[in-house]
Amino acid sequence: MVATNSSVGVPGTLRERKRLAAMKRVQREAVTRFLDLGFDRVTVDEIAQAAEVSAMSVYRWFGTKEALVLWDEFDPPILAEVARQLEHLAPVAAVRQAMITVLDEVYDRERTLALDRARLIFREPALLAAAEHNSRGLRDALGTLFRERPGLDAMAATAVSAVAVALLAVAIEAWQEHHGERPLAALIAETFDVLEASP
Repeated sequence: MVATNSSVGVPGTLRERKRLAAMKRVQREAVTRFLDLGFDRVTVDEIAQAAEVSAMSVYRWFGTKEALVLWDEFDPPILAEVARQLEHLAPVAAVRQAMITVLDEVYDRERTLALDRARLIFREPALLAAAEHNSRGLRDALGTLFRERPGLDAMAATAVSAVAVALLAVAIEAWQEHHGERPLAALIAETFDVLEASP
């Protein structure tokens, strides 16, 4: 997504898998209600009741109302794939390939929910602001990976990671504007290609 708020990594234990399933159920309920009624008109208590969990659990899992839409599990696999791609690609190319590899598969598997989340983020100012704020987490994590490469100082690593995250946001915005009809992988590739083709 534009930005992630990942509080649960890859599920391991049965308890973690159950919590992850419950979080996804709550998120689907929240996104559906936000789209139908509006973000400001739906309360966390109403979402919790509809998802058959306690409001306390919703706040413990997500922290904020905005995170009900923004939360996903994409950051860890993206970062792992970037680290793998950095073994043979420059930073921007590594991020481009990692995002295509990871997000295209995820967005294809969870296309409806991913598209609804993107529509909400770009429709609701509060969600867009929160997404842009959260994107710093991915930017900083990418910057840390880039600084481990020879020849990239801290400023250069931060600049490259910021550009990469911004390009991802542009691709996802275009994807939801096209109602998900164009493959996200193609839009990510086109967006990054524009940067490489710039004089």
